[in-house]
Amino acid sequence: MSCQLNIFADFYDINGVKNFLFPELKSELRDAEENSDNENWDEDWGSWEEQGDEAIPERREAPESDDKLQWLQECVFSLSPANDIMAIAYDDKCVLLSQKFNNGRSNSGMDTKFKTVWEGSLRQEEGEKIMALMCLPLASQKRSMQGGPDWTCVIVGFSSGYIRFYTETGTLLLSQLLQSEPVQRLKCRTYEPPRYLGDTEQHEELLILFKRAVVTIDGFSLFQSLRACRNQVARATASGSEPVLQAPPLAYKKWALQDQEKILDLCSCGVNTPNPFDQIRTAAMIGGPTASIRPTPPAAGLFISSGVGPYVGFFYAVEGSTQPILSDVAYAVAHKLKSAIMSAASGWLGFGSKNKEEEKQRPKIEPSTPLPHRFGLPDKRRQGDNIYLSPNNNYVATTDSFGRVILVDVERGTAVRMWKGYRDAQLGWVQVKEDVHHGNKDNDKERIAQFLIIYAPRRGILEVWTAASGPRVAAFNVPKQCRLISPGYGMMGLNNVTCKGVKGKMFQCAIIEPSGIIKSLDIPFHLALSDKNSKRARDLHLLKKLKQLIKDSKQESSELQSAVIQLLQDMRISDISQQGVERVLSTKYLSSQFLQEVLKSCVTHITDRGQDSQDINSKLLVRFCQTQTDLLQMYDKITESPSQSEATDRDITEILMENLLITNSESTHIVNQMNTDKPQSDTDQEVRRVRFDIPDFFHPSDFLSCFQFTPHLSAHDSMKEKLITVSDSISQEKKVGLGKFMYTQCTSSEGSTETLSSVIQNCSILPHLLLDLLVLYWLSEEQRTLQMIPNLHHILKVLVSLTDKSNVLAKPNQSAVWWKKIRYSCAHSSNVQAAYILALVCRSLCVQVIENQSKGKDPDADTEVTEERPSEGEERSPEGWGESSSHQDVEEWNLLVKQLEDVLALKNLLRFGTMDHSTEVSVSKLLEGGRGSISEAVAYLIASMGLHPGDLYDTSIMDSTERMEIGTDSENSTQNTAIKKLQGYLIELQKRLPHSLENEVLLCNCCWENAIIWFKDLDKVHHLGFAMEYLKLVTNAVLRHGVASMLWHRFVMKKFQALAQLMEKVGKVPKDRLCRKEVGIGESFMPAFAEYSLDLIQVLREANCEMNEVPVFNIEPVWQMVRGPSSLVEQAIEQKMTNYGLLSHHYHLAVIMSAVLTFNMKSAKVLSLFDSKGKHAFFIDFTQHPLLPSQNVDSSLSSNRKEFLARILTCAVSTLDSSQASPSHNLHQVSKKDAAATKWPTLVLEIAKDFGLDLDFFKRQHVIELYSSGHDKKAEEVLLTVNDREFMGSQLLLVAGRRVAHYLLETHKMEGVELLSNVSPALSTWLRSLEPGQLRKPEADVKSVAMLVHHVANYLPEGTSEYELAISLVDLVQSMH
Repeated sequence: MSCQLNIFADFYDINGVKNFLFPELKSELRDAEENSDNENWDEDWGSWEEQGDEAIPERREAPESDDKLQWLQECVFSLSPANDIMAIAYDDKCVLLSQKFNNGRSNSGMDTKFKTVWEGSLRQEEGEKIMALMCLPLASQKRSMQGGPDWTCVIVGFSSGYIRFYTETGTLLLSQLLQSEPVQRLKCRTYEPPRYLGDTEQHEELLILFKRAVVTIDGFSLFQSLRACRNQVARATASGSEPVLQAPPLAYKKWALQDQEKILDLCSCGVNTPNPFDQIRTAAMIGGPTASIRPTPPAAGLFISSGVGPYVGFFYAVEGSTQPILSDVAYAVAHKLKSAIMSAASGWLGFGSKNKEEEKQRPKIEPSTPLPHRFGLPDKRRQGDNIYLSPNNNYVATTDSFGRVILVDVERGTAVRMWKGYRDAQLGWVQVKEDVHHGNKDNDKERIAQFLIIYAPRRGILEVWTAASGPRVAAFNVPKQCRLISPGYGMMGLNNVTCKGVKGKMFQCAIIEPSGIIKSLDIPFHLALSDKNSKRARDLHLLKKLKQLIKDSKQESSELQSAVIQLLQDMRISDISQQGVERVLSTKYLSSQFLQEVLKSCVTHITDRGQDSQDINSKLLVRFCQTQTDLLQMYDKITESPSQSEATDRDITEILMENLLITNSESTHIVNQMNTDKPQSDTDQEVRRVRFDIPDFFHPSDFLSCFQFTPHLSAHDSMKEKLITVSDSISQEKKVGLGKFMYTQCTSSEGSTETLSSVIQNCSILPHLLLDLLVLYWLSEEQRTLQMIPNLHHILKVLVSLTDKSNVLAKPNQSAVWWKKIRYSCAHSSNVQAAYILALVCRSLCVQVIENQSKGKDPDADTEVTEERPSEGEERSPEGWGESSSHQDVEEWNLLVKQLEDVLALKNLLRFGTMDHSTEVSVSKLLEGGRGSISEAVAYLIASMGLHPGDLYDTSIMDSTERMEIGTDSENSTQNTAIKKLQGYLIELQKRLPHSLENEVLLCNCCWENAIIWFKDLDKVHHLGFAMEYLKLVTNAVLRHGVASMLWHRFVMKKFQALAQLMEKVGKVPKDRLCRKEVGIGESFMPAFAEYSLDLIQVLREANCEMNEVPVFNIEPVWQMVRGPSSLVEQAIEQKMTNYGLLSHHYHLAVIMSAVLTFNMKSAKVLSLFDSKGKHAFFIDFTQHPLLPSQNVDSSLSSNRKEFLARILTCAVSTLDSSQASPSHNLHQVSKKDAAATKWPTLVLEIAKDFGLDLDFFKRQHVIELYSSGHDKKAEEVLLTVNDREFMGSQLLLVAGRRVAHYLLETHKMEGVELLSNVSPALSTWLRSLEPGQLRKPEADVKSVAMLVHHVANYLPEGTSEYELAISLVDLVQSMH
């Protein structure tokens, strides 16, 4: 790559800037803009590089227009190194421009342009002019900074001596008077990290040059002060007031440079420490023989000035000397000392407007510290104009009055180079780092080159020179009125931490043309190594030209081929030639013939030179081209149309017997296995996966990119063979695509593999790499059939013949590496059908190799020998292979084939149902998944399909779960058909895997998988119910107890505890928002969750009481090598025995919680029904033995329990009322509510017994509630269990009386008046005092009332007043008939 001058930025309206700064030129140039500038725009823009020298003399015919274009030279310029802000000033006027997005079309092609954001006069004193400008970007202190500056400060130096700091919009931040002399220069040094170990960091400072003094402001102090001032102005602007607060003081040093007549420019080289020799030499020159030498060399800051007498001066400011501190004028006391002065900003003028008296008072100016001149370059007649410091601080370049450019060595203090004929030259520096290769991250070894940029405006030329003694490497014709800008600084405010990832300089050197276009220099590093006529530079230029030629062309042609060959032959360096060849080989639109012609021409061009003229790189390039040619020839042979094999109508069984060396029965078994292991669900459900990441077609460039070549030279030609390997950098998908490209004929039952066999035998690729590609491609898809076996067998046989015997034959009791690798791939493949076919073919080849070796045959002699087919009389099977069957490899192949058959059957089952379920199973996954991996996979399928236990088992026969029967719960015939298919697959799989899919094991895993599904989505509570149903079908109490205990501690306990505590807190059924927040379950699902939790605890209680033997679980012999975590049943039988008392304690709480949630009971604090012992015993591990409560509790707690349980009875009976009141309910719902009404009274009696309460009270309460609701038959059944008949009779007397009163006084009033007139006054008064409304259903027929009154009369003892009422009531009811 050559040096380039690229468009870097552009002005939106440069004429507007010129008209503002030079209004006198506006009217004079109006006609010239219309006639001259607009006509020459395209000419100046398009032909400056080639016709710059001719265009400039033509302009000399109008000297007045040439003078008017010199306004750029008369202005003071500053462009921020971040390329965001530009400042242009003339006299007292200043224009600030910022990069803005350009909506219109730009001739320069830039999306952003410099647009004016502020313009005006900066004069604050009479006759004040702008002398110096600087745009200083300041780093952001935020962590989210993206590498750009936070804001840019505009620093302006005036002829009055003032230094003022402005924002990007022209707002004054700070004004400082440091010297009552005009400011001549503004220079800055920003942070630079050390390049190497031992190098010093470049610290930040601002350098201000006056006529007789120089001021250096510390960068950190300046950064903080400007930041504080900007914040104060921003706060004042936001509040609408004037900023009057003062900023922190500045820390600066002020020096008076002595012994030089006139100083026009100055630069700071930073602080350096001399070596001991230079220290002794300097001390001897200054102090003479008696000079004292410090033990350590003192550090000193170096200033280099240019001017007159001497032409270049060197000043050393020794660090560490005592200096007075200069502070604010209001507080500081100036001391006149000769040492260096450290200051904090003096002469604050403040912000905003001041009164006239304050403006007239000039701040006090601190005196300077004299700094003597140590040495220089004396030249009385020469005047130094400008001085430019190189980025690495090693050189300074100066311009003088004689039109010379002189390069001075900083360390030696001597001039090392001079350029003549550069009057009014403008200079700049560009530092370029060496291009680092992608793999090399060693920054210490990267080299840096320094280039000096010289712009000669009188000649209209821009030159690039290598410093310090190199040649001119580039030159450009540019207009004569340009302005060269080289800031030499970066972003202020960085340090060794924040500088990482920040690009402080967007450019190093730029040139501004009168048209407003700004161009930057792009210099490649290699130009510093040699001149432009060197071989490397020339070849790199040719390489760039070759790349551009290939990029511009869209298709191949003979002209393109000739041009590419010519460019490659013109290259002299072999390394670059190889880069060009690699670029050509990577072009996608070039054909194989095109590439082969290019490679052939390169080889011919190098070999024609002769052996003596060929270096090592040329020989390696020849070897590289030959290898690539071999690959392209291989590509051509593969892409040829494949030959068709002869059509044969042989049966698939015969094909298998011939290729796999098996018997007819074994062949039939394989055919049946493949036919069975197809998804027998709807074929349209099988969705083929389209892999867009696997390429279908390989271009020659793609094919070559898949291989890598490690060339080396050897005296033996045989060493060049087998050096091509598959590239490690390509993706797995591309490797599959490569295998598909090479071995597509293997998957075609009609194609022939003869051509492919010859290609494989003649290629230079290692056989094991070809095998890897074949196996990878074959196992990439599931759609492999038995008809593909002959082609696959033939290709594998060729590959076996090419490899070494030691790879396919192993020692006794050992496995061959070749077969071991294939078995590993088959075991890890989820495409089980393809792996099964591959295993069958490899097993037969393994047997053949072993038999040939035992017979003394050489398998490499002939790869086309026809196998000896077994005659009809002699059958060959895996068990009848003789000695080969006992070989380690054959045994492992037999084992793998059986395992793959089992996995095929398992995958066939897993593909049943919806396609959303994962069917990615393989032999390795089952072996690494533990002893329960198979049952877990089947259980996951059943659970994910949402199958109830009744769909798989006949749940009516609880003790006969071995027989698979259709459940009676299925409603539609479609589901019945699907379940029948599922049961058929499951039965077949159980026959194959009787131990892994034992019913007890499968039921436990179904329970666990349903619980997992519920735990992932807590609103799917029905899956928790399914888990309980599966768990109840487990017959072994030890296993059932272990699984239930694991379910409780793993899934249920935390949710149960959170629900109990929440119900205790709110005292009722919590709302949905609280339920989801605290428990994670919706309000509508809470009753079901509590019910299933109650069932789980009850299962634990029942299993705790039963005693069974610990079950023993076996595994099939084929899967004995299984490893991994313990199975669920193994973990279950290892669970500790639970505490029955603690289970019962939680059982009581679960019943109470379930009742509150089921009946939506109010004012029910569930934990308050237990004493302190009971509360402390809740929610701990069921295996522990805490102190449990007894039946002797406080009377108030006992009455609360009694009242709560009575409310449960009331609510339970009320469910019967709702079921009868709603005729729309189906029979299933009615029977479910009847079961609930029967279930809850039983639970109440059970808990009341455990609590030590009176059971007869709850029986009587149940009877009263049933009669009150009109359920006389159910009440009569419960009535038989009541013990206290007298109390029961008195309670029933009230119920009977209310029914009679309702009949006589409300429904049959006329009849009631007549009947009541015939009874005793006591009975009449008693009936009228009763309230029939206290009964839920006071309506009853006379027969039911008579039966109830009969029970009352029988239960009450004779001789009591209630008995007399009951007898009278009997007579009254009889008269009601």
